[in-house]
Amino acid sequence: MRPEFVGDAEPIVDALATIALRSSRALRRIFIAGIALAFGIVFARLLSVEGRGLGFDALGASDSGWAGADAAVMPLAGLGAMAVALLLLVVSASEERLAAVARFGLPGFDVRARAIANGMIWAGIALLAVHFASPAFAWMPGGYEAAGVLLGTVLGVGTARLHHQAIEHEAYRTFNLVSMLLAAGSLGAMSITPTGEWWTLNFSTLGTSDDLAAASFNVGIVIAGLGMAALGPALTHALGAARFAARRGGIGAARILIAVIGASLAGVGLVPIDTDTLLHNVFACAAAAGFAGLAGCVRAFARRMPRTLVTLSFVFLGIEVGAMFAYQVLGLFNLTVFEIVAFTLVFAWLIALVATTHAAPRVEPRDLRLGAAPVSARRHAVPRRRVAPAGAAALTRPSGRDEEARFRGPGARGSDRLRRLGVRGMDASADEPPDFAPLH
Repeated sequence: MRPEFVGDAEPIVDALATIALRSSRALRRIFIAGIALAFGIVFARLLSVEGRGLGFDALGASDSGWAGADAAVMPLAGLGAMAVALLLLVVSASEERLAAVARFGLPGFDVRARAIANGMIWAGIALLAVHFASPAFAWMPGGYEAAGVLLGTVLGVGTARLHHQAIEHEAYRTFNLVSMLLAAGSLGAMSITPTGEWWTLNFSTLGTSDDLAAASFNVGIVIAGLGMAALGPALTHALGAARFAARRGGIGAARILIAVIGASLAGVGLVPIDTDTLLHNVFACAAAAGFAGLAGCVRAFARRMPRTLVTLSFVFLGIEVGAMFAYQVLGLFNLTVFEIVAFTLVFAWLIALVATTHAAPRVEPRDLRLGAAPVSARRHAVPRRRVAPAGAAALTRPSGRDEEARFRGPGARGSDRLRRLGVRGMDASADEPPDFAPLH
């Protein structure tokens, strides 16, 4: 693996990050397979007759098993899942991998097209989630249609722009799939869950039905949590750059907190809420506490953290505290809304961490050490203004002092400013202030 240069003359050497980045390609394949399977469930649900395409009774109809028309949609759902998988392979591939594929005569994909494709997938997830939980948005003006358009547009445009800016970073491309796997697994569960209006209880209700819907939710959150924990060193790799001045133990503390969040998310999926409510809630609270530690102690990881990340950290922490207060004290919304807010903040913060710390710093001339010939300091020295001796016949005009003199031509005698001051007998190029020459 090539060493990374993150704004420093020397490469960053990090054994844990190297292992995490080397395993990113294999992890991306696992995540893409999980996302494609979840979309296959969704496509089968959308194409099935009366919601029985997978042998379940999602719409309250009698469960009469497989019907001919229902079974016929399964190949179409499989093709849709394969199309999603191929699209994600292009979206998350490295430039080297795409260049290797292009040698076989396949069409190329530029950064803009890949960013748009990523945004379209996220917009589709938002639209379908609102569709499958449409009664939950009945209170909004315009109903669930307006909610779907709003959420789909915001999420699609935001993720497309982010993907366009951070696509060159392997840690981001992999973690983008981690976030998408959690969302797609939940979407698959929403589409076929027999739990009814699960949003009136809590988000974890999706994992309590002991069927394919519960498996989609629980397996998705377990793989996403373990993936987050495994990618912790890669996500924090750039903090080792000299420009951030990492504190002693700061990067290690950040990685531990990320691992706590990931392991806690996996615990939420491994222990459904109907199996052991207390232990399930302990895992959920541990994930929230781990994120609070990340956001609240962001300045403790490095002395010069990016200002954007610091600002977002405190804003996100305030949103989490405010959402908890609104849920537990004011009762403005239920636990489902709070869980969605908490999950969104965690993944958004980690993506922001990668996007801000891996961004190339603004290069100053003094930082161009590699490939630059030594330059004499005299060449860049600012010339001092010379004071003309008394009785001097001419004063040298520094470059750019009097723009009007260029239009007067070489025959002009002095500047208008000196003429107004009554200075005569000066050279045409003299436009220094009168303090620098005696007036006779």
